[in-house]
Amino acid sequence: MNMQKTAVSVPGKVHLMGEHAVVYGKPAILAAISFRLSVTIEPQKNTALTHESVHIVSTEPIDHAKRAVLFLINQLQVKKYAPFTITISSDIPAGYHLGSSAAVAVGLSGALMYYFKKLWNPVRINELAYEIEKFQHGTPSGGDNTTVTMGGFIWFRKELEFLKSIWQLPFKPHLSLNHFFLIDTGRPKETTGEMVTMVRERVKQTPEDMYKLFDQNEQQVKRITVALKHGEEDTLLDAIRIGEKTLEGMGVVSKNVIPFIRKVEQAGGAAKILGGGGVSDGVGFLLAYHHKPDSIEMLCKQYGFLIRHVTLGEDGVKLEKLNR
Repeated sequence: MNMQKTAVSVPGKVHLMGEHAVVYGKPAILAAISFRLSVTIEPQKNTALTHESVHIVSTEPIDHAKRAVLFLINQLQVKKYAPFTITISSDIPAGYHLGSSAAVAVGLSGALMYYFKKLWNPVRINELAYEIEKFQHGTPSGGDNTTVTMGGFIWFRKELEFLKSIWQLPFKPHLSLNHFFLIDTGRPKETTGEMVTMVRERVKQTPEDMYKLFDQNEQQVKRITVALKHGEEDTLLDAIRIGEKTLEGMGVVSKNVIPFIRKVEQAGGAAKILGGGGVSDGVGFLLAYHHKPDSIEMLCKQYGFLIRHVTLGEDGVKLEKLNR
């Protein structure tokens, strides 16, 4: 078979609200973002470059990619193939709760499916990516890979251990709400798993207080969803601020970062942690909102934090057109 070069791109993701509470049956809202990862596959012109039939060039961990490729070749029932090269390049920082591993899994699934089978099936791509995510995370929720596959906004809730509700929300972000930023406070020292365990211990110690915080967090998930649909900036800001306070109450926001968050709020904006958070140093990226970015940029300079504009509700996995 004459194989042709194939290119796929995948967005990263953020939790707009609901992290940690989602473990206890509450909903979360996730969004695909404008940072993207690309996967390109092309036949090797000079097979002497490698002794392997698959050569991987990647800005992401090679071992994870190799394991995923072997799994996919088996799942796609590809028996024989000429040597080919996979190139992975990413604008999604790893270890910052932006879905980098899910993007790798989805990108490889889509690219290899199209390269070998000339099929484009996002539902099947998502199923394959979910299996790959299990290699990396053991028992992933499925929320990350679904968000970067489908794009837009995703509503996620684990009803029971064997029942999950995952819905793509039927709207694009309101055009007036394009004022989101990611602020790098430093990679957290704690892993997401460690933070989840910490919250679990707090639930054991003070269940009534913690479940009250989870209930309050759920209300902000719903308010943010409505605000995004209707372009209600004041509601969006208020819901992010209250939701962030619930996360602070859960103990997942470093005391080194809370004063900065308060200053963002005093300047008329809002900011919240993403994903697991952190307690001893940085919390990774903050998701911030402010319709006057100069105010945020000045604060970031004072703290030495880097800031990048980000768009939410972006397209999911895409088969890119190539100039042949």
